[in-house]
Amino acid sequence: MAPITAAKAPVSTTAQRLTGLVVLPISAVVMVPFLAGYAVYAVVALGARGLVKAPHALLDMVDYAGQVALGR
Repeated sequence: MAPITAAKAPVSTTAQRLTGLVVLPISAVVMVPFLAGYAVYAVVALGARGLVKAPHALLDMVDYAGQVALGR
C-alpha cells in the first residue's frame, strides 16, 4: 500500500521569508538561555572533574620532568 501524501500547493518565497523572519528570532530567544545554561553546567562539571584529578596530573608532570632531566 502506498503512503498517503496530500498534494500541497507550493508556498511562495515571500511567505517563506516572512515566516522565517518571525520564527528565527523566537527560536533564538528560546534557545540562547538554554544553551547558556548548558554551557555553565558543562564548565562546572568539567571544572569539578579537573579539581579532583589535578593533584594526580601535577604529580605525573613532576615525575615526567624528573625522568627527562635524569635522562630516564
